[in-house]
Formats: sequence, C-alpha cells, structure tokens
Amino acid sequence: MNELTTSIVNAVTRVTLILLSALFMGWALFEGYRPIFIGLILGLIGGLVNVRYLSLKVRQLTHLVLHQEGRRFSFGFVTRLCIAFLCVMFAVKFEQVSLGATISGLFIPQLLTIPVSITIILRNKN
Repeated sequence: MNELTTSIVNAVTRVTLILLSALFMGWALFEGYRPIFIGLILGLIGGLVNVRYLSLKVRQLTHLVLHQEGRRFSFGFVTRLCIAFLCVMFAVKFEQVSLGATISGLFIPQLLTIPVSITIILRNKN
C-alpha cells in the first residue's frame, strides 16, 4: 500500500510540474494574462505542498497503526490551512496576482489525484 500511495503522489507531482512549466510558458508569452498565470502558479505550488504534506501524514498514520502505538495523531489540517492562507494572502497583497486563479490553483493538485490514481491502479491491474 505504501508503494501505491508513493507512486500516486509522485505521479501527481510530475503532472503538476508539467502544468507549472506550461503556465510559466504562458506567463512569458501572454502579457495580458500574466496575473492569471502567476495566480495559478502560486496556487499550484501551494496545492502541491499540501498534497505532499498530507501524504506524509498518512504514511505516519499507517506507521502508527502498524506498530500499534497509542499516541494522539493529527492530519495537520491547521498546517495545510495555513499554507493555503499564505498563498491567498500573497495574492491579496500583490495586485499582479489573480486571487481567483490562486484559489483555483490550490484545488488542482488534489483534483489531479483522482485521475492519476485511477490510471495507476488500472496499469497495475494488467
């Protein structure tokens, strides 16, 4: 199970990095849409950090369950919320960054997890 979740997170990271490179190209080529591109870039980076952090917390939880340790555990919701809040505050502070695009970009890596995981599961089935 650990290999599957690691491969899913790595695949989401690769797809997100490809999207980031395309957005950087769009930022360089289309001057009129620069606030939208930079907002999406900022949101994608924050969303990717959140996906990787949640993956780390899930691995820690499985480690706790497998070793039957009885201590309290948190999924780091406040930390992930603060990362998203920092991205949003950065977009609000600078008018060169689109707030709507930043908020949209925060959700993209989480939404990418669904098709990427379906693809990986179907590949491993064969």
